[in-house]
Amino acid sequence: MNFIFNCINVFAFLGWLLLFVAPSWKNTQFIINNGILVTLASVYFVFVARGISTFNLLDFSSFDKVKILFSNDYALITGWIHYLIFDLFVGLYIVRKSIEIGISRWIYSLILPFTFLFGPIGFLIFNFVSLSKSKY
Repeated sequence: MNFIFNCINVFAFLGWLLLFVAPSWKNTQFIINNGILVTLASVYFVFVARGISTFNLLDFSSFDKVKILFSNDYALITGWIHYLIFDLFVGLYIVRKSIEIGISRWIYSLILPFTFLFGPIGFLIFNFVSLSKSKY
């Protein structure tokens, strides 16, 4: 399980690296969206399919049940992949939207680390920045 964990982390990090180093490169969006995210989603699908017999949808109905669910290695790695996909997707969105509405690269580059480390906080910061940008 450690090997898989390390592989998916490195793979997701490659997407983040592209967002930081080459956000405007014509292939960045394509590689992340259709390569990295699709691959991670496929791995996610395999883990969901593998663990579906051990997952119970009612396991999400209380904090204690979720805590027990994530003591299962398959559920934990599946949740981690889920987290990696959505944070990278939000980072991709931030870059795409920033370029579209004219937010400077240095500003959205400051937002990306917050998205990488604390997904929803980066999204929140981006929304404040994009709202202020649209007022001008």
